[in-house]
Amino acid sequence: MKIVIGMKLHSIRVVLVCISIASFLQWLTFQLFVYLKLGSSLECFALAQTLVVLVIAPYLAASMTFSENHSTAFTSLLVLSPISIGKHLLIRLTISLIPIVIWVILSTFYSVIIGMSIGKALKMLVLLGLYSFTAGTIGMWSANILTDPIFGSLCTYLFLSILIGSAFLFMSLERYINDLQPYIQPILHLNPLIAVCNINDGMDIFRTPLLYERTPITSHDFSYPSWIVIGCWQLMIGFSCFFGTLYVNRPSKFVSL
Repeated sequence: MKIVIGMKLHSIRVVLVCISIASFLQWLTFQLFVYLKLGSSLECFALAQTLVVLVIAPYLAASMTFSENHSTAFTSLLVLSPISIGKHLLIRLTISLIPIVIWVILSTFYSVIIGMSIGKALKMLVLLGLYSFTAGTIGMWSANILTDPIFGSLCTYLFLSILIGSAFLFMSLERYINDLQPYIQPILHLNPLIAVCNINDGMDIFRTPLLYERTPITSHDFSYPSWIVIGCWQLMIGFSCFFGTLYVNRPSKFVSL
């Protein structure tokens, strides 16, 4: 009985700590975005929400699934019941993401209070749920490949930074590529922040004073892809990393030991 109570208290503490850290990071990021004039207050709030999810979800998934996957109980489970590996990983991933999902729900509810329409808030809720899964699976896969949750999280941050910052690499590529037009839309489809621009109709982040001259995208014809399309691309990345984790933890690996 005491063990059960202790586990529940520990889970509550983890959720509260996650909500506190995520809220602080969002406030900090929100203040920075407002200062840089990347959009209205609600748009900066949504951008900050997205970045917080992309930062916290990989670490939560990497730390929990890696420690669980390398336990003696998990190894025994694979040997006795190899078919259950996928279900087991999915359960552990879901449990690890519960704190950030709770924070997403609370912060989205707060965004409605401060003026965001219910329609946009629901879209953000779905989008951030997809991003939690994708970022979590990337962190889980990276942690298992690098055999360390910290390095796995850092590798995930690097990958996501490339997706987000790829639009700014065009400034260097412009010297070597004569026509950037064919590459612009694919880059925008893979950028998780662009979905926020699509949900917030009228938001044009590349034409803000800070970014207008820092990327040549504004000199070409482009349109912000639908948030649903971007979400589907992120979902595909997430499933690819999830099945990659299944391969890394395949039963034959443990049986051979």
